[in-house]
Amino acid sequence: MKEIRKWFGFDKHSPFVRNYFDTSNARSGIYLSVVMILLELWMIVSLFVDVATETRRRTFLWIVQHLSAYVVLLFLGVCMLVYCIRYLKGRHPRWIVGKAIRVVFSIGCLAFGIYISYLDYAKGEQVLAFVTMEVFILCLIAWRPVISFLILTVSCTVFYFLCDSVLPASYATQVNLFTFWISLLMACFSIYQQKILEAEREMTLEEANNRLTLLSMTDDLTGVFNMHCFRTRVEELVKKADLEKKIFLFLDVEHFKSYNGKYGFEKGNEFLKSLADLVAGLFPDDVVSRFSDDHFVIFAEDRDLQGRLDKIRREVRSKDSEVRMGLKVGAYKTLDRNIKPIIAVDNARYACNSIKKKSDRDYCLYDEAMHTQINQSQYIINHIDEAISEGYIVPYYQPVVRSSDGKLCGLEALARWKAPNYGILSPGLFIPILEEYRLIHRLDMHIMEQVCRDIAEVREAGGIVLPVSLNFSRLDFELTDDLVAEVDGCRRKYGVDMKSLHLEITESALSDNDVRLQSTLSRFRSQGYALWLDDFGSGYSGLNALKEYEFDTMKIDMNFLRNFSENQKARVILKCIVEMASSVGMQTLSEGVETQEASDFLREIGCQCQQGYLFGHPMPKDQLLSKIRSGEYSVPAIG
Repeated sequence: MKEIRKWFGFDKHSPFVRNYFDTSNARSGIYLSVVMILLELWMIVSLFVDVATETRRRTFLWIVQHLSAYVVLLFLGVCMLVYCIRYLKGRHPRWIVGKAIRVVFSIGCLAFGIYISYLDYAKGEQVLAFVTMEVFILCLIAWRPVISFLILTVSCTVFYFLCDSVLPASYATQVNLFTFWISLLMACFSIYQQKILEAEREMTLEEANNRLTLLSMTDDLTGVFNMHCFRTRVEELVKKADLEKKIFLFLDVEHFKSYNGKYGFEKGNEFLKSLADLVAGLFPDDVVSRFSDDHFVIFAEDRDLQGRLDKIRREVRSKDSEVRMGLKVGAYKTLDRNIKPIIAVDNARYACNSIKKKSDRDYCLYDEAMHTQINQSQYIINHIDEAISEGYIVPYYQPVVRSSDGKLCGLEALARWKAPNYGILSPGLFIPILEEYRLIHRLDMHIMEQVCRDIAEVREAGGIVLPVSLNFSRLDFELTDDLVAEVDGCRRKYGVDMKSLHLEITESALSDNDVRLQSTLSRFRSQGYALWLDDFGSGYSGLNALKEYEFDTMKIDMNFLRNFSENQKARVILKCIVEMASSVGMQTLSEGVETQEASDFLREIGCQCQQGYLFGHPMPKDQLLSKIRSGEYSVPAIG
C-alpha cells in the first residue's frame, strides 16, 4: 500500500524533494513561458497583418475572440516568466503565490488549447492546439500523478463534450482521444517517477556532502569545531564583530596526562567529550574549537567570563580528587581586524603557558611585556643560524679561582649574544628558547669551536692556557649523531689538549634510565676528559646522580650562598656536601661567591675552587687577557 501511495504521489515530500520539484519546474517554466510568449506575439502580429492586408477575411467576433485569447495567454506567460526568474535567483515569493501562478498559467494554457482547437474542430481542422498545450503543461511541468490524472481527465472530457456538441465524434475520434489520454497519462507518471528518483539521488548526495562537510569542520573526538574551521569562521567574524567585546581564550587542563595514565585512554576520551560539551554549552553563541590533546580555544563574548570559567574549573576538579586536575586559561584581546586567528590563539596560548607552573594563578591576559618576549623568542628562533655565521654569539669567560691562594685555575665559557636589534640578549632568555625548539646543540657546538679557537690563539701567542669548562645540554646528546666524536674532532682541529677542556652537565639533565647518556659520558671519561656535575643541589636527584654517574668535579649550586650571612643552615649543608664529595673522590667548586665571608667559609670547609662576582663577571677574551697581563689576576706558574 505504501508503494502504491508513493506511485500515485500521495506520499509526503521532504523539504529537499519539494524544493527540487519547485526548482525543476521553475527551470522548465522559463522555457515554456518564453515559447508561449513568442508564439502569442507571433500570433498577435499575424492577426494584425491579416486584418491590415485582408489576406484572410475574418469576422469582427473572430478577431475579438482570438485576440483576447492571445493577449490573456501572453500576460500569463509574462507572469510565469517573472516568477520563475525570481525563484531561481533566490528571491522566493510566498509558497502559495508561486503555486497559484503556476496553476493559473496551466489552466490558462489548457483553456486556450481547448478553445482554439474547439473552434478548429468545428471547421473540420486539426486539434493541434489542444494536443500541444496538454503536452506542454503535463510534460514540461512535473505534477503528482494524481494531479496529472485529474488535469488530463477533466481537460480531455471537457474538450470531448464541447467538440461532440458541435459535430458528433466518430468512433475513430473517440479511440484516438482515449489513446492520447492514456499515453499522456503514462508519460506523466513516468516523468514524475523519474523526477522522484533524481530528487532522492540528489538528496542522498547532498546528505553525504553535508556529512563530509561536517566531518571536515569538526573534531573527530569531541564534536566541536576543528582548528581549520575555527580559523575560517573567526577570520569572517573578526572583520565585522565589535572587537572591544570579544576575547580569545586558550584552555589547558592541568595533569590530564596523569588522569589518562590512571584510567586509560578510553576514560580520558570520555572526559574530553564531556568537557567539550560543557564548554560548548557555556559558550553557545561563540566559536569553540579543540586545539589539540586537552587544549581548547574559544573566540568568545567578553561577558561573565570568570563565572563561566569557574564552572568549567569546578567540573574539571571534581573528576578525580587524587589526580587533582585543574584549568589554566590564557586570554588575548585585540582591536586589529587584520589579525590572523592563529596568531591570536598563539598569543593566548603564550599567556596560558606563562602561568602553568604558578599555583596561585589560573588566568592570564596577554600584555605588552609578553608581546616583547614573543618577538624576542621569534627573533631568536629565526636568527640563531645568522648569529652564529656572523659572529654575533661569542664566548665570555668567567674566572674560577683556587680557594687556597686565590689564583686562577680555570675559566667557564658562557655564551653571549650581541643582537643588532636588541643589544646583548640574556642567556636566561635565549637558552630556554633554543632548548624548547631543540636548537640548543647549534649554540653549544658553536661555543665549543670558539673556545678551541681561542685556546689555540692564546697558545700560539705564548700565553698561559687555562682549562675551560663547556656547558652541555641534555639535548646535545640527542641531537648530535656522536657527541664524543664532535668534541674530539673539534679539539683535534685546533690542537687543543684534552686537559684544557672540562665538560659540564647539569644535574637536571641526568636520568637513571637514560642508557645513551650514560654510555656517552662513560666514553668521554674513558678517553680522559674531565666531567663536571653542574648545579648540584638545584634539583631532587643529586644524590642519585652521584650513585649512577662518575664525575671528577661537583659544582655546588649558587642558591646555597644566597643570603649567606643570615642562613646558618646553608653553612651546615655546604660543609656536608663538600665532605660527601671528598669521600667519593670528587673535587668541589662553588658557584655564586659574592662576599669575602662566603669565600673564607668555603676555604675553611675544604672547597677547592670558587667562582662568582667576587672574582669577576663573565668577560670577553681580550679583557680577560688584559687583566692577566696587568697582574689583576694571578696565574699559577707553568708546570
